[in-house]
Amino acid sequence: MPATPVLAPVTGQLAAGAGVVRYVWGHPANSGRRLRAVLRAARYQAQARLLRRRTVARLGERSRLWVDPHRTAASMVLYANPPDLPEMLAWRRALRDGGLFVDVGANIGTYTIWAAELGAEVIALEPAADTFRLLRENIALNGYQVTAVQAAAGNHCGTARFTSGLDAGNSLAPDGPVVTELVTIDSLIGDRRVTGMKVDVEGFEIDVLHGAARALADRRIGLLQIEWNEMSTLAVGADRRPVAELLAGYGYLLYRPDMTGCLVPVAEPGFGADVFASPAPEDAIP
Repeated sequence: MPATPVLAPVTGQLAAGAGVVRYVWGHPANSGRRLRAVLRAARYQAQARLLRRRTVARLGERSRLWVDPHRTAASMVLYANPPDLPEMLAWRRALRDGGLFVDVGANIGTYTIWAAELGAEVIALEPAADTFRLLRENIALNGYQVTAVQAAAGNHCGTARFTSGLDAGNSLAPDGPVVTELVTIDSLIGDRRVTGMKVDVEGFEIDVLHGAARALADRRIGLLQIEWNEMSTLAVGADRRPVAELLAGYGYLLYRPDMTGCLVPVAEPGFGADVFASPAPEDAIP
């Protein structure tokens, strides 16, 4: 029937809209203001779809981020502040005295801006040219002093091929259409101590850690946040056990944050929420 092709995308949009409402309503960061959050999300959805216009979302106590249509990480900030509640509360605790924060796979800068607001010195790495431009815009929007580096982190320095136009899904790929600079964390930080480092590189996290071997051996990275989903099986053909074993070899213990940001030890973390790693107390360097 001729009506079917017309109704199908409309039905898809309604289903997507209902999913956004459920997400926003159920997000713990919206507790006590759920209706206001749903109305804000609905207003943004209408504005983005009808006018194709960007907006600004609040992040933290005083920061802001540009929200562009079809930019997932930015939309998450608009839907809930902060979007990753347990993880970002953990960083609020860890960065209360400032320090150096390295954001590997910064995307549009959600964690970069969060850490900068908390008073940390931030080095943000993002290889995708279009996303790096948005990262720079968000840094400028807030006036924070952030060192933004257009590069990917890996297990050696040089260049690598990278995908393009996939928003948060961009990653290293042998047949990628663009070439990006590749750096190691050890080359980036030298002999400095890192209070915290977030690593979100679509399954290639173990390569980033191999490139931080000297800092990890010296226990100069106080706290790491590492993506722990199934992307590693696609990226490097392995689950997360090699990452856990590598970190254990350097004396790091694994944790996941509770809803208040307190880190709770985990022995065998399966695929799921991000995992944090920190040197065992007797190995930590003050």
